[in-house]
Amino acid sequence: MIYMVEMDMKLGDREAEWHDWYLAHIKVLLTVPGFRASQRFKSLLPAPAPYLALHQVDSGAIFDSAEYRARGGPASTGEWRALHLNWRRNLLDGIGETPEVPANATLLRLENARDIALPAGISVAWTKVAGLDRDATEFGLAVPDNPAALLDLARSDERMRLYRPISEKIREVS
Repeated sequence: MIYMVEMDMKLGDREAEWHDWYLAHIKVLLTVPGFRASQRFKSLLPAPAPYLALHQVDSGAIFDSAEYRARGGPASTGEWRALHLNWRRNLLDGIGETPEVPANATLLRLENARDIALPAGISVAWTKVAGLDRDATEFGLAVPDNPAALLDLARSDERMRLYRPISEKIREVS
């Protein structure tokens, strides 16, 4: 399953500080049993929630665990919580692992958008929203070879977003 977090932040000149904090936060989340991997992204184009995190988790039961409640969720973000805007959290079923998105690649995220005509050769993995906010029905994820071909389409349809990695994919330490 994928735990997807989208948000905007009123960061001012603190963006680098927030990224450092979030990297440390991911390492804490990966100590929660059932958290397997995490990667962060930022939208290539203006968006209501330009920051995205994809976390690979074993199941939705993780969010009810004492370990998660002690280390994750809205209460775990301390002073940063007051700076969050447009915070969305959805649990996605249908993909067992988060996609591999290298530093020089782009992530495509589609929301309730199976009708968007994508260029040939883009393989989208579709998920069903299975928990948390449940403010959409499904999301599609892909790592396109040529994101430049998608920029105009993404500018014209808000259901489609393109992201660049902020971090590498960080995996749990066994």
